[in-house]
Amino acid sequence: MRHKGTVRLETGRLALRRFVPEDMESFYRHCLSDWQVWRWTSYPKMDSLQDVQEKGGLFTPPWFEAYAQPQRYSWAIAERSEGGLGGPAIGRVFGMHPDGRTEDIELAYELGRAFWGRGYMTEAVAEVLRFFFEEVGFYRVHCYHAQGNPASGRVMEKCGMRQEGVMRMACVCNGGRYSQVNYALLREEYEKERERR
Repeated sequence: MRHKGTVRLETGRLALRRFVPEDMESFYRHCLSDWQVWRWTSYPKMDSLQDVQEKGGLFTPPWFEAYAQPQRYSWAIAERSEGGLGGPAIGRVFGMHPDGRTEDIELAYELGRAFWGRGYMTEAVAEVLRFFFEEVGFYRVHCYHAQGNPASGRVMEKCGMRQEGVMRMACVCNGGRYSQVNYALLREEYEKERERR
């Protein structure tokens, strides 16, 4: 495997880039302070920008310093602006627990409610999957969603991921306890789909 860390990625409409300190207000407003987004996460309740750092542990010096690690994958999602530089952070897509032995990584994501229904998350996840398989060399990428949040599962399906099963009442998030719906994509499945396009 060839870990590259959080390098800048681009799609037709989006820039996937490292977070910068100036993103805190936008990310808080779009994701952390909106119940409809926050309910599907396990973040502590945050009522201010100060809480983002003190309760959430986000946007702190150690959080930014983690970008120096080649196995750190945490992209801010931004709309591409004039010249493709990218605007404020409207969401996030990140890879967790990369395993060098099994060549596997878990994928998670969130997007501000104002940007739902535009295909943005599908676009972002598809690009990260391409990067993980083609540039880093993962064999398997997996993720899950709470059964009460089927829109998240539709993103996974549109990106070619396959449902692997349901763990009954195994997902505990801020919105309650739900069954956990598991998805994954294998390298050969990704490559087969790429050849068809």
